[in-house]
Amino acid sequence: MLAINKLHISISGVKYILQTAVIYKWSPFMLTVQDLETLRKRYVNALLAGDSGKARQAVSDAQNRGFGIHSVYVDILSYAQSSIGEMWHNGEINIGVEHLATVITLDIMNELRSKVSTYRKSNGFRAVVTPVEGDTHILGSRMLSDFLIIDGWEVDFMGGPIPIEDLVKFVQSRSVDMVGISITNTAYIANVQSTIRALKSIIPNPKILIGGLALDDSKIDLKSFEGDAVALNIFEGVAVARNLVGLTDGGYTLEEHLAALGSRIRAERLENQMTQQDLATASELDRTYISALEQGKQNVTFGAVLRIAKALNISLPLLGIPLE
Repeated sequence: MLAINKLHISISGVKYILQTAVIYKWSPFMLTVQDLETLRKRYVNALLAGDSGKARQAVSDAQNRGFGIHSVYVDILSYAQSSIGEMWHNGEINIGVEHLATVITLDIMNELRSKVSTYRKSNGFRAVVTPVEGDTHILGSRMLSDFLIIDGWEVDFMGGPIPIEDLVKFVQSRSVDMVGISITNTAYIANVQSTIRALKSIIPNPKILIGGLALDDSKIDLKSFEGDAVALNIFEGVAVARNLVGLTDGGYTLEEHLAALGSRIRAERLENQMTQQDLATASELDRTYISALEQGKQNVTFGAVLRIAKALNISLPLLGIPLE
């Protein structure tokens, strides 16, 4: 779900989730639960061994199976880093293993981003993305930066937290349209608030987007942030960023939107370790209908979408359907 302070997402903004699925093959059509789990395990094991070669090979194999860059980032890289972080938190690995895993993943992200950057189209907007002062975890903000770059933004990624005063001076010197601030540790909430107030002193004000794992904490009042928007995942972050600067959906066809919706449904089904028959049974729909829908070959009623969302235990916005 998406929580926003001073912005209500429009249809055009949320459609970014659908559009990128079409353009960059967000989720492959011919992937089984076992395939995805195998690729994830290979990548995690490579990270645990500190073997960058095997990690790269796992990513390459995933791309050969039909994964686009968004799917690689979300379904493999992000998943693996979360798993590694949990192992460290539970004392199963030491900090050295965790740090090396992060470096390997960042290197792979650099390579993937470089390849995509050669054919992206600029949208004319500039963003600065940074972890909040004091927060040294950079992977999430790096991923948001990469997704913005893929979307056509010119992005200045800070590479790590910097003092608030220096951030303000940097933003003033770059004619920035939006500043994305990442926070992964709730200990730095006060720094987020201070950063927002400092950035608001700039005339004209850049739009301010807040995101990061720390915002999943139920004790945090998301409405307390004085920025322009709060996003709880990377895809929502890009959708909100587009809305903040007034970008439209680009006029994609019905067929393209159906293909993207089918791709998203398949991704959620696999995440829930469900077969097509499982989803069909849970949603009281025919399996062949689910199959055609996932392949983008089936028009769909709103009632069917509601059934599928309920069966997958997700909200409509997570399927790219806005709640206006």
